[in-house]
Amino acid sequence: MYHDHDADYHAARARTEAVRAIVASSDAAAAIHQELCLRYTGRLLAALVLGNAGRGRG
Repeated sequence: MYHDHDADYHAARARTEAVRAIVASSDAAAAIHQELCLRYTGRLLAALVLGNAGRGRG
């Protein structure tokens, strides 16, 4: 199975930002953390898809 350390990093950051969005003290802070979570999630998905495609699985 393919393992991408960048994917691990992006997954951890997405999880952290999701928690920060949930516990944010204001709507503005929650929105910022939610946006960061979505960006890291997108990078995670790209790393996973491109990693599999580069190995003939995509």
